[in-house]
Amino acid sequence: MAIQSTALESKLESLEQKADQYDTRTNTAARVNKAEEHLMELNQALNKLEGSLDVFEQQAGILTEVFGHSPPSRATSARDKARSITRVSQDDVLDMIDESGQSLSNHIDEVRETREDVNDARRSINDHLKKIQRRKLDDANTAESIQKIVGEDPDAMDTISRYRSFIRSILNPNGSVSSLKTQWQGLEKAFENLDTDWKGFQRHHDLSDQTIEDLKTLSEEGQVDLDDLSDASVNEMLNIPELRSTIKVSL
Repeated sequence: MAIQSTALESKLESLEQKADQYDTRTNTAARVNKAEEHLMELNQALNKLEGSLDVFEQQAGILTEVFGHSPPSRATSARDKARSITRVSQDDVLDMIDESGQSLSNHIDEVRETREDVNDARRSINDHLKKIQRRKLDDANTAESIQKIVGEDPDAMDTISRYRSFIRSILNPNGSVSSLKTQWQGLEKAFENLDTDWKGFQRHHDLSDQTIEDLKTLSEEGQVDLDDLSDASVNEMLNIPELRSTIKVSL
């Protein structure tokens, strides 16, 4: 009986050891699978963050380098945090893998939250660009209105068209920030050589406020009744060679 008892105890002990080994292997495999899933999630989250950061960097570059405006402080903070989190080394990530997987899971959440911050910052940048866009499109429209009454010079109209196209594209640009900056500098210089606003046109030709208002009406409606013009306005208009050659009087 003693032998049998000893043999039984030995058998049970052997079975317990095998069970422990099986549990260890099973738990280890589960942890490995969990870690692999987390690493895959992390890679996906980082790829999305880097994509959002690339778009943000271009839009921020257009705001700061092309148009010379300062970025919102929140945008700068979001960019710095994103740059920092994308520089976390592989060794640092491996150190986050623990039995619970909580450290790596927390890091994934941080990456996702950072991407949301970057997207919010990009929207803030775009709001600033939209304000610039509206203002400069108004400038283009004014320049075009002036051209309509001075003869629509083909080169001037081409400059206005290219200027307008560039401004319309700044929210969905093609090309690097440096190439866009070079393109804008050329367009801006050419545009500034034109009569681009009524105040400048008024100073350039020494016109009265009333004459400017009459010219605005003429550019908008294409015609104006002589009875609505003062003698002073008519004389001022006729003293401008470009206007004298384009304004027609119908009786």
